[in-house]
Amino acid sequence: MALQAQLEALGHAVIGPAHNGREAVELARANPAELAILDVRMPGLSGLEAAQEIAAFRELPVILLSGYSDPQMIEDATRAPVFHYLVKPVSMADLGPAIAVAMTRFHEWQAFRGEAEQLEQKLEDRKLIEQAKGLLMGARGLAEADAYKLLQKESQNRNQPMVEIARSIVTAESLLRDI
Repeated sequence: MALQAQLEALGHAVIGPAHNGREAVELARANPAELAILDVRMPGLSGLEAAQEIAAFRELPVILLSGYSDPQMIEDATRAPVFHYLVKPVSMADLGPAIAVAMTRFHEWQAFRGEAEQLEQKLEDRKLIEQAKGLLMGARGLAEADAYKLLQKESQNRNQPMVEIARSIVTAESLLRDI
C-alpha cells in the first residue's frame, strides 16, 4: 500500500496491487501497463518467475523489489527480464529515479532489438539475392557482376525491391527443378 501511494504521488496510475505472482501476470496480460514492479518473494510465482512469464507475451519494463540484496538474488535478477532492482524499504527519492532508469533502459533495449531484427532481415535478403544471382549465373552463363546488374535492372523495370525479384527467381527455379 505504501508503494501504491508513492507511485500515485509521483503521478502514476496504479493497476493492482497483485497479491501473488499469478495475479501479477494476469494483470499484465489484461491491462495496458507501462511498467511492472514485482516483489521477489511473491506467493505462488516469485517476482522473477512472473517477470519471465510476462516477458513471454509482452514487452514490459520490470523493476524487481526485494528485501534482500544477497549476491545470489542479484545474480538471478540479472538473468531475468528485469530493468532495475530496488532493495526495500523504498523511498520516493529512490522510486522516481528507478522508474526513469528502467524506462530508459527498456526503450534502449527495444531500439537495439529493432536494429538487430532489421540487420537479420538484411542478411536474409542478401542471402536470397546471392542465391538468385548464382542461379542467373548458371542459367545464363553470366559473370557475377552481370547477374547482379540484371537483378537491379529487373527490380527497376518492375518497380519492386531486388529481394522480391530474387525470391521469384529462387521460387521459379525450385518449381522447375521439381518438374
